[in-house]
This record gives sequence, C-alpha cells and structure tokens, in this order.
Amino acid sequence: MSDRLRSVLFVSTGAIGLFLVYLFQDRLNIYNAFFGSGDWALPYQGSDYLSNMSVPEFISAKVLRYLLNDLFAICMIHGLFRDKSFTRFSFWVMGFGLVVLLPLYFFLYLSAVPGYSSMISHLHRLVLNPVLMMLLIPALWHQRRSERHQ
Repeated sequence: MSDRLRSVLFVSTGAIGLFLVYLFQDRLNIYNAFFGSGDWALPYQGSDYLSNMSVPEFISAKVLRYLLNDLFAICMIHGLFRDKSFTRFSFWVMGFGLVVLLPLYFFLYLSAVPGYSSMISHLHRLVLNPVLMMLLIPALWHQRRSERHQ
C-alpha cells in the first residue's frame, strides 16, 4: 500500500470516526455495558439525558467520548503529516487532557460551583470535543513549514 493511500485511509478513518462519535455521543454508555444491563446504548432522553445518569455512568461516558475523539483526531494528524514525532506529541497532548483537563472538568461539573457555568461550558468544548487536537493541525503544519524554510 502506498504512503499516499495509507494517509488517505488514516484521515478518512479519523474524520468518519469523529462524525460517528458526534452522531452517537449521547448513546454511548460503557458503564452500563459492563456493570448494568449489558446495553451499550442509552435510551434517548432528549437534551437532559445527563441529569438521569449516575456519576459513574457520566464519568465513563465522558472518558469514552474523550478517548474516541482524541484517537480519531490523532489518526487524522498521523495521516496528514506522516511524522512519528508529531503523532507522539499528539499522544502527549491527549495524556495531558486525560490527566489534567478531564479531572478538572469533572470536578467543576460535578461540584456545580455557582458562577462557573461559562467556564465549564468552555472547558467542556475544549476537552470533550477534539478542539485541542484540531488546533494541533495548523500548529504542526506551521512547525513543518518553518523547518523546511531553515
């Protein structure tokens, strides 16, 4: 398989995966699959489905969504740049989000500190949507471009 075709497959897999995670974000329930009824999907309950979840269900659903989003974004980064150092750096960014940003989000969301709702919503977008990983693409592109011009 040629490098170009492999790159297209990585980028396509990442894009399709991100779309599917977005499409089914309120239906993924890994906690229920292993510790509950065995059903992966949550019954659709509208926009307030989170309020009907237990804390372990909420945390496991968000961690699964975070991991899937970032892994699919890393697939795209790997396909676009074909550079192992960029892919490794992307995994480090994912690890930072998993160890620092996600626990911070859980703490703020679950403690419901008054006055922090806008911060929580911005943190939600940064952490659970692959915004941080997508911001890496132009940064890595700029990095590669400046390395070539030196």
